[in-house]
Amino acid sequence: MENNNQYNSFSIIQFLWRWKWWLLAICLATMIISLGCSMLIKPRFKSTAVIYAPRTNSTAKILLNEENYNERLDIKAYAIEEETEQMMQILNAQEIKDSLIAKYDLASHYDVNTNSKGWKTKLNKIVTNNITIKRTEFGAITISVSDEDPQIACNMTQDILRLLDTVKSRAEGERTTAAYYSLVEQLDSINREIERIDDTIKLCMEHGVFDVEKQSERMMQQYAIAIAGGNTAAANRIKEEMKNMAEWGPKLDAAQNLQYYFIQYQSLCKQKMMDAKLDMSNQIPVKFVVDNPTPADKKYYPKKSIIMVVSTFCVFLLSILALLIFEKINEPTDRKVETVDQ
Repeated sequence: MENNNQYNSFSIIQFLWRWKWWLLAICLATMIISLGCSMLIKPRFKSTAVIYAPRTNSTAKILLNEENYNERLDIKAYAIEEETEQMMQILNAQEIKDSLIAKYDLASHYDVNTNSKGWKTKLNKIVTNNITIKRTEFGAITISVSDEDPQIACNMTQDILRLLDTVKSRAEGERTTAAYYSLVEQLDSINREIERIDDTIKLCMEHGVFDVEKQSERMMQQYAIAIAGGNTAAANRIKEEMKNMAEWGPKLDAAQNLQYYFIQYQSLCKQKMMDAKLDMSNQIPVKFVVDNPTPADKKYYPKKSIIMVVSTFCVFLLSILALLIFEKINEPTDRKVETVDQ
């Protein structure tokens, strides 16, 4: 078997040597043709930006946090996996692509016929293919745009960074605005309830009930003195006051307890409204920009050397296969018979 392997290797060498000039000519021709074809391909340039997502964008949480240090509320804290994935989803939003298409008239720029069927789908596919958004191993996000014009590629990358702020702020602003007006309605309801409680307390005071505990203690003392002194009229008067206290005292206690909790609730609601209002006017950028895009001074595509090497190698293999078939077809008949007999 070893002899057969050596024989096969020697046969291959003989075959290559026999056709060396043909193979060399084919490879040289392929290199020249592939070089010429690569020069016909319009060069493309790429601009890239590198950003990090923050842990949070809530202005209220960042600026008004009075609790102990929390990394999530640190304005300088970088995002973890969840926030990074959320930002990547926003970067892939159709709203951003539509803005780029409208601003740069990409249908005309990419020679897409707007009268053809399905042109929007085709245009979106081209835009998607020209924009690359990836997450790095260090948790950053790279945004790359390729185009035949290096300045347009750079401008589009810059616009994606700007639109990221716009889209994210708009999406969060809608929720924050809805939350704010919901809190306004809730505060109105709380204020009405506090007014109702205040009316109840005022009514209790009109009936002579101001402080249930102190008044009850004083009545008991006065009632005991009146009984001990045999002052029946005073005892009866105090007894009537005690009946009045028994009727209105529990109402005053309940109203005051409710008043305490509703005032706390009112204070919390006002604080949440302030937080929401601050978030509505949030001007803090939604990302950390590590590298800003710049116009490329060197094309990234096509790579002429790669095209030449790959094309030449493929043609070389196909040429060997074709020559093997050619030799097999033109092999002498007596040699074929000899091979069969063996």
